[in-house]
Amino acid sequence: MARATARWSGHKVKFDVESESAHSVSVDDAPVFGDDEAMRPTEMLMAALGSCTGINVVLLLKKFKQPLKSLEVEVEGEQEKEWPRAFKKIEITFVLGWDGKYDKEKVDQAIDLACNRYCPIHATLTPATKIEHKRRDAH
Repeated sequence: MARATARWSGHKVKFDVESESAHSVSVDDAPVFGDDEAMRPTEMLMAALGSCTGINVVLLLKKFKQPLKSLEVEVEGEQEKEWPRAFKKIEITFVLGWDGKYDKEKVDQAIDLACNRYCPIHATLTPATKIEHKRRDAH
């Protein structure tokens, strides 16, 4: 079971979050409510999705012996206009850099598996949110 504890810092709406694995991060909101000192919760969700799928892409591409040089995972979410402003669509773009020739089919397979089989964040969000993914080569 994954676990995290969010503790209010006592200042506006800033929270300090500690994970079960003893790592920490802060979360805040934009002014007027917060001081914009840390990522917002919605940005943290996008970051969790991008890093979760990204970790799995890297692991799978290594397993498939592909010459990955760099990877950036860009995640953009479209929210409803009315509160609670749930995400209705999220787009993930994998920007991959290569150190030699790569097999396009294996790359596409790695991205598909990372998103649709191995990432628990993606699996949790998918039933209620349309999530699309694509890739492009880094320049």
